[in-house]
Amino acid sequence: MVTFVDMTLFAPFTGTLYLPDKEFLAASTPVLLPDGRPVAGVVWHTWTQRFEITDATGSIVAECRPEGFFRRRFPVRTLDGRRVIELVPGAWRPFNGAELTLASGGRLAVRQISLWSDRKFEFYGPQGLVGRILPTTGTFTFRPDSYAFEVLMPVMSALEAVSIAQALRLVARGNRSAAAASV
Repeated sequence: MVTFVDMTLFAPFTGTLYLPDKEFLAASTPVLLPDGRPVAGVVWHTWTQRFEITDATGSIVAECRPEGFFRRRFPVRTLDGRRVIELVPGAWRPFNGAELTLASGGRLAVRQISLWSDRKFEFYGPQGLVGRILPTTGTFTFRPDSYAFEVLMPVMSALEAVSIAQALRLVARGNRSAAAASV
C-alpha cells in the first residue's frame, strides 16, 4: 500500500518533484518526492486534454480545461475558480514565446533548453533562474514525458509546479501529434 505524504500543496516550495509519464490505460499518475513518496497525483483525460491534480487524500484540488481553438490556453484553477497558473503557448515558438502566469499574478519566462528536445525547460523570474524541468527517461521510450521539476527558489507552490509541468506536457504532446500528422 502506498501512503501519501501530508504536504501543503499551496505553500511556497523548493526542491524536486518527480512526475512520471502516463502508463498505457492508466487514468492517473503520482507526483513523487526524491525518496519516492507520493505527495499528489494527476488524473488524465487523454482525449480532451483536461487534467485534475489531487492532494494526498486523492481529493481534486485543481483542474485544467484547455480553452481556445487556434491559440490554446491552459488555465489551471482550483475548484472554487481561483487561478493556479495560466499557460499560453507562443504563437510561433510554443515554448520560448509562452506566457506563464502564476497564482500571485507574477509571470515567469519559459525557455526551452534544447532545440532538439521539447522536454527540457527553464523558468526565469525577475530574480533569475527559479526552476527547471528535465526528462527522467530517454526520448525513444514508451513514457517520454517523465519529468523531474527542480524548483530552486520559493516563488511557486508545489501545486503550481505540478500544473506547469502537466500543461507543458500537453503542449509538447500536441506539437508532436501535429508534426506526425503533417508527415
